[in-house]
Amino acid sequence: MISPEEYIQLKAFARQDGFFIGLLWIFTFACFIGSMTEPGLQIGFIAGITITPVIIYYRLKHYRDKVIGGTISFRRAFAFLAFVIVDASIILAAATFVYFYFMDKGQFMSKLQESLALPEIQQSLTQAGMDIKNINQQVQVFSQTRPIDIAFSMFFNTMISGLFLALVLSAIGKRTKVA
Repeated sequence: MISPEEYIQLKAFARQDGFFIGLLWIFTFACFIGSMTEPGLQIGFIAGITITPVIIYYRLKHYRDKVIGGTISFRRAFAFLAFVIVDASIILAAATFVYFYFMDKGQFMSKLQESLALPEIQQSLTQAGMDIKNINQQVQVFSQTRPIDIAFSMFFNTMISGLFLALVLSAIGKRTKVA
């Protein structure tokens, strides 16, 4: 069991790291949105997704080795990472809401519909066994989604996948004895 001071310290470091992971996720989201008009930005999107687990593990390792003396239990590591993920998810959800409410003005959906209308995309989807009519209906339903609903969806999706990642990284990053 950790002391109240250690718990406050854990939350403070997690908040800081959650802020920076949230900024990374905003950058990744911006690259995704931008890739609809500038395909070269997909590199930033893929890089952001790929580098996230590495950076999160690095921050756990930093917290373990530099802040609390080199040992950390699975539970404490998971608590630290859970706070990081929740904070980052809140930041990303807020940015998503701001983007879709104030900035998008339907551009994302129009680009998505334009992409789906391309013959080569339709051919690829058909070859993959997908029904074009069904996909267009889903896009139509998605286009009626409110920005707050998109933000909540983004929050819960990143939180759930992030907590799964936290389980894995906590198991990897725990250390009971200092080497």
